[in-house]
Parts: sequence; structure tokens; C-alpha cells
Amino acid sequence: MTGVLLINPPTPQKGRYIIRDLNRSGRTSKEKIIWPQTSLAYLAAMLPKKVSVKIIDCIAEDMGWEELKDVVKREKPKLVGAHVITSTAHNDLKTFGVVKRLNKRIKTVTFGPHSTELVKETFGECGGLDYIIRGEPELTFEALVKRIFGKRVFLSSIDGLAYRTGGKIRINKDRKFIKDLDTLPLPRHDLLPIEKYLFPFMSGGFTFVIGSRGCPFPCTFCRQPIMWKGQVRSRSPESLIKEIRLLKKLGIKEFLFSTDTFTVDKGIVMKFCDLMIKEGLSDIRWACNSRVDTIDREMAEAMKEAGCWMVALGLESGSDKILKLAKKSATVKQNKEAVKMLDDVGIKVYGYFIIGLLGETKKTIRQTVELAKELPVTFAIFHVASPYPGTVFYKQVKEKGFLTDEGWESSDQGNLSPVDYPGLSGDEIMVGIKSAYREFYLRPVAVWRILGSIKNVGDIGHLFSAGLSQLLWR
Repeated sequence: MTGVLLINPPTPQKGRYIIRDLNRSGRTSKEKIIWPQTSLAYLAAMLPKKVSVKIIDCIAEDMGWEELKDVVKREKPKLVGAHVITSTAHNDLKTFGVVKRLNKRIKTVTFGPHSTELVKETFGECGGLDYIIRGEPELTFEALVKRIFGKRVFLSSIDGLAYRTGGKIRINKDRKFIKDLDTLPLPRHDLLPIEKYLFPFMSGGFTFVIGSRGCPFPCTFCRQPIMWKGQVRSRSPESLIKEIRLLKKLGIKEFLFSTDTFTVDKGIVMKFCDLMIKEGLSDIRWACNSRVDTIDREMAEAMKEAGCWMVALGLESGSDKILKLAKKSATVKQNKEAVKMLDDVGIKVYGYFIIGLLGETKKTIRQTVELAKELPVTFAIFHVASPYPGTVFYKQVKEKGFLTDEGWESSDQGNLSPVDYPGLSGDEIMVGIKSAYREFYLRPVAVWRILGSIKNVGDIGHLFSAGLSQLLWR
């Protein structure tokens, strides 16, 4: 028996890789990433020692609904928590119906930006859901678990919680953010199927380290204001090193900072890199997310020496007009300079592009594709611009009448475009994205960069499969 089960639900379709996380609205991963469930590992770490917990990652374990039923029957939990993301919401909510049909007494809870923004709608779609945790979940989850496992606490006193009572939905007051993230216990990486997680060029088992929460930049398409309200809180370098020592003990030799902008605080980055070198941890390969305007050569050189081999940059567009409309606060010139600088330092670049943002035209799509081909980017992702509920982008396209499909499943950055603009339809946006993939990867220089990044045999199979998925996308 297990007191609490934390679940990353099955995929809606066999062979479809779904990215779910605490601060993600979710998408289909054409590049076949299997996403580490560090956010669930954080929740697991909040439980009292007397309460047993297991994490069931159905994506990593290739587990379907019947297998998940068997797990719930065997473990007999008192509480089940599960991700619900916008782009697979109806599928994910099925988790709670499955649980309740097995045992009505099992309590159920979800968390994340979808249910935080759409509390009543989420409850309305799923009669088997008992609780929603709004916003930052750890302390609310801890309080709820204590209540379920015997502590005499009124539900109405738990900040950040929403629940059903007397046929109505009660939404408690917001919970204040955790001021010092160092006070959180280290996530339970030991409960995750680390060896099953995949990322381009990281196929030997890796995990995420969450270095900070929030981002100060106002990009219209980003979902982070829903969860973190634009407030940045960073862990100390010493706290990060403590976690990385733990990863090394677990045999984990690679990690990715799952942080909106790891480089937003230069002082923290530089001290972290210094500690990585002094502690003899620079043999661990790591990567991070950054913006083009928050990283410089001094920082990049320190990161390289400390074990960083790749930086993922949100380049978004090859058009300054589109970047300005999206409030990216960066320019095409800065995109070019940052990528060139990282390439000069010897750090590979993973480029994120978005096609279909407000103001997009066939001309600006072409500018984005040409920029991607011009830059020394090793791996490029061309996302569909998805108007997630709660984002500025969603409000813009809805108010202007450009949103053609308000269904939750339509907001998938890796699947389809739910917007039509004057002179550019959703279908034409998808044609542009599929063409971008083929133009970018079917070049000798792109193939050469990828081959030069392969570190083990496992990379070859993963990259070949992901490449076929992208190139044969219809």
C-alpha cells in the first residue's frame, strides 16, 4: 500500500510524446522528449515521513490506462495527484474518473497553470476531481496531505486550495509565494525513472534542476505569469550545489536547468560556476535556458568551464516587428550576436522559434526560417504559436476575432494552429512550420552539427527517430 500516488497520466495516443510540467501548458513533443517529472518529485518531498509516496510516470514507463488501473488497485492510495495540462486536459482528467471508479474514497487533486487559471471549468469537466491547488503548490499540497492523513484542519483555512462543498466550488484566498526557495526540501529524484528520460543529445538518463521560478520579462505568449506573476525567486548557488552532489550520488551525470531564464542573475550564475569547479563537479554535463539579452561572454566562458555544453535560447522570430509585438524585449541583431558568441565559446545552441504570433505573415515566416538557417544553431524547434488561457496572446487573438478554436486540445505548440489572421490562415502557419523543419535539417551543415554532438549510441537511435518524426510530419 502507498499513501500518495503522484501521476503523470498516459498519453492520449500510443507513440505520442507529451510534455507535462508544473509551469507548462503542455505540448506534443515531435522531438520525442521524455520530460523529467521534477515537479512531482518536489511534491513528494513535502510529505511527512510517515506517509509513503510513489511517482508513476506513465509517459516514461510507456504505461496505458489498464496498467495504471492495476497500479492504483495494487497500491490502494488515500490520495492521488496528477498533472492536467491544457493541450491534453480531457485525457488527463480521465485519471480522476478512473481512480474514483476503482474506489470513491480516494481523494484526488491537480495543480498547474491550466487548473490555476480555469478552476471552475476544470471542476466542471471532471466530477471525480476533489481538489485544485492554485499557484505555487508545495505548501498547499503539504497542508492538504496533513488534513487527509488525520490532522484536524478546516479546508477553508488552506490557502491556495479550491474544492467542492455543498454542491458548490469554494476558492480559498491565494497563497503567498515562498520567499526563500532554499527552504524547500530537495526533490525526490530517487523516485523518478531517471534512465527513461530523453532529450536531444542527453539519452543516458538525466533530470531537471529547478534553479529559480519566474521571469521578469513580459512576453505575450508565455504562461509563467499565470503561476509566478512575473516575480523572480532564485535558489542560492550553495543550494544548487547540494542538489547536484545528490544527483552525482544517484549516478546522474547530466542535468538541465528547468528554469525560465537561468542567466537572469549574473552574480548567482558566476558563483555557481565557481563552486562547480571548486567542488570538482564540472565533469557533470549540464544545459540551461537563457535569453539573448541576459548572457554575455564572461558568463558563457565561466559556464563552459563549469560543465555547460548547451544553452537553449528563445529566439522566437526573425522579424523585429513580431518580436516587438510579442514584447520580447530583444531584437534580431541581439539574437545573432548571442548565438555567435556562444558558438565562439564552444557552447552549442538549442534554438526555440515560434511561428504564428500576432502580426505573422508569409514574409515574417520566411524571415524566421532564413534566420534559423543563418545561425550556427545545432538543434532548432519551430513551435506553433499557441494562445494558452490566461496569457496576453490568448486575450489578444480572442478580442480581435483571430481565435478559430477555443477547445483546450487546440492549444498544442507541437500540433496545430488555432488562429487565422488576415492574409495568413492557420493551415498556412502549419505549412510554414513543416517547411521550416525540412529546410533547416535537410542541409549538410545541420546534419554535420548534429553528428558532432552525439556522445553515445543511445543518441543515434533517439535522434534518428525524432528526425523522421519531424521530416515526415504531414
